[in-house]
Amino acid sequence: MAGVIDSVTLKTNLERMPGDELLRLARVLKVPIVKRTIRRSWLIDEVMKELEKRERKDELPYRLKSPAILLEDVTKRFGKKTAVRRLNLKVEPGEIVGIVGPNGAGKTTTLRMLTGIIRANSGTIHVDGHDIVKDSILAKERIGYIPEKPTCYPSLTAREYVMFTARIYGVSHDTALIRMNEYVDLFQFDEFINTYIGTLSKGNLQRALLIGIFVREPPYILALDEPIYGLDPRGAWNLKKLLRELRNAGSAILISTHILEVASDLCDRFVIMNEGDVVGRGTFEELKSLFPDARSLEEIFLSLTGGIPE
Repeated sequence: MAGVIDSVTLKTNLERMPGDELLRLARVLKVPIVKRTIRRSWLIDEVMKELEKRERKDELPYRLKSPAILLEDVTKRFGKKTAVRRLNLKVEPGEIVGIVGPNGAGKTTTLRMLTGIIRANSGTIHVDGHDIVKDSILAKERIGYIPEKPTCYPSLTAREYVMFTARIYGVSHDTALIRMNEYVDLFQFDEFINTYIGTLSKGNLQRALLIGIFVREPPYILALDEPIYGLDPRGAWNLKKLLRELRNAGSAILISTHILEVASDLCDRFVIMNEGDVVGRGTFEELKSLFPDARSLEEIFLSLTGGIPE
């Protein structure tokens, strides 16, 4: 917990916790409860004391390797079709990079290779210094992934899924409870946390998956495929604000999208793909220098992927 959530934020999160959740956390921390009736304020103070005891003051915050994401000469073929051709891409800690392109450009294939779901035909991929093929478990432990079409375990409740994810990533039960409640509150998910995954709408499933990847402690390496799609305006706003804050705190984030407004709003650099090839890369200013008359990322994108329609 040290260095992750300051005491003021932690107390605020505890005060927002539902009573049954607070009691569950107290039991996990083995807070002695001997009175028949207890005050909520007393219980919060006791939980705070126990959490402070568990802080490891000598442990330095984890720092991501540089680059956090590295793809070198990566090619993926499906039969005779080349979906991604000799892709070179890196994401440093403290930046958001956007892969943008039309449907079929190779964006989702790139993220699926990065996360080890499919294997490249050639080239190398490293996540936080770990080779996705040779050190696949270590690499996958470091990355959080939201697919374009989110799927999950339909017979688990959202709460069960988040706590299951926490166990997979080795997050302690007390930390998982605190972080889960923090992001349940942020994404306004209180009403659905005990709902079965299989009954959630697309937007609420997206929220559940986001809470699952954020139950770990930062800094993060994230691969997000169309992360805003399915969220309502408030949810989208909260997610974009959160991603900027995480970027500023040292996380490395790769976003794939064909929604140029999202890319413009979030990304520090862009990799523009078309039919498996990189046709442009750089900051908006760098790309604009190639097309001085372009007024937006949209016009640059269209110029690089077939020309601006008449």
